[in-house]
Amino acid sequence: MTLEQIRCLVALDEHRNFTKAAEHVYLSQPALSFQIRRLEEELGVVLFDRSKRPLEPTEAGRVAVAQARLILEEATRLKELLRGNATVFQGRYRLGAIPTLGPYLLPRVLPLFQEQHPALRIQVSELVTPTILSLLRQGELDAGLIASDELEENLERQPLWQEAFVAYVSPRHPLYRENQLWPQQLPLAQTWILAEGHCFREQVLQVCQPNTGPRSLEFQSGSLDTLVRLVDTLGGLTLLPTSALWCLSEEQRAHLRPFLPPAPHRQIYLVWRQGSLRYPVTQKLGHILLQCQPG
Repeated sequence: MTLEQIRCLVALDEHRNFTKAAEHVYLSQPALSFQIRRLEEELGVVLFDRSKRPLEPTEAGRVAVAQARLILEEATRLKELLRGNATVFQGRYRLGAIPTLGPYLLPRVLPLFQEQHPALRIQVSELVTPTILSLLRQGELDAGLIASDELEENLERQPLWQEAFVAYVSPRHPLYRENQLWPQQLPLAQTWILAEGHCFREQVLQVCQPNTGPRSLEFQSGSLDTLVRLVDTLGGLTLLPTSALWCLSEEQRAHLRPFLPPAPHRQIYLVWRQGSLRYPVTQKLGHILLQCQPG
């Protein structure tokens, strides 16, 4: 088993096409096919289902690809250790962020981050928490921003801050007359919530009162901005984290109602894989995030 075979394996998983993968690693298509076949023979398993278009890794192939990514990262790490840290702040840096945080926080953070480290090419993806954790473990992300206590083996995290929730209430709703709210006052049947898979949905469900009758309209959304527009047009209410308030107009801010203490909140974390080559970059990102935390 050679590093060239491992690079071919990862390239084929990324492109799911022999020709495109071969171009990526600067080989001919027959040469890449030969490397993959030699690797399969050595491991004694079939790594890709060639009957599928595009190609799909087999179950053994998925395991092999995940480990291959870690091997390539460690090989790069060895080079960097011998060269020093000069190149750590160069090249691509891959960050995952949950959709209820990234769109509101990162426009403030990324310009500072880029200004301090102009040689970095920052790639940001909006992903739900389980996907972020999985890609971190596989070495396909360098860091992630999440708001959940769940953590996988071989990952580390830095607590950043606690972020309070506020209610966004339609003027047509009875709770609009209240200056402050108790969480127990929120009827779930009149509260717009995110689609399944978002950790913020589960956090909101823990706040609202469940037994409040059936919902007259169901709407599956992955965007807090959409929930705000639903309140504006159809009535009802929704919950927002503090970071999302930056995007509200002055007129919309009049619809906000804080909670009486103890207010519901979530904990924001920066997470990364243990031994990550990019840890110095992630550490710098953590410092900038703390400077830009919601007030």
